[in-house]
Amino acid sequence: MMLITNLKSDDKRICTTICKVYLMRWRIEEYFKFKKQNFDFENIRVQSLKSIRNLDLLLTIAIGYIAEISGKPENIKLRAEIIEVSKRLFGVPNFLYYAVADGIFEILKTVKSGIHRFFSLPESSGQLSLFSSYEVSRLNFGET
Repeated sequence: MMLITNLKSDDKRICTTICKVYLMRWRIEEYFKFKKQNFDFENIRVQSLKSIRNLDLLLTIAIGYIAEISGKPENIKLRAEIIEVSKRLFGVPNFLYYAVADGIFEILKTVKSGIHRFFSLPESSGQLSLFSSYEVSRLNFGET
């Protein structure tokens, strides 16, 4: 590997520091590449900066979950099972996030129900309640 810098020194510690900084930066670049490729982050269609920030936060949380599965030694068995489900054609890369994300995608694509059930109103039992149905719907959906 050859790195070019504008720092002049014969001290090997400077060279070591430059290499370490470069490798840290490379990890950051790999993170953004993963975010763009696996989640198609550059192809989102929203109308406000707030929406982009919200999606970025959710995506960062999802990638954090993938990092937890990929990095911790106590998750070796879970990680192995997820990677096995991922059906990778070319093996597992050094950056495990790709294989783990593919495995989670394969697992979740078999789910038949969506998230719509989390947003439906509970059926009325006819019993008196503290809130009216309008107030309950306002609480669930944030309407004014």
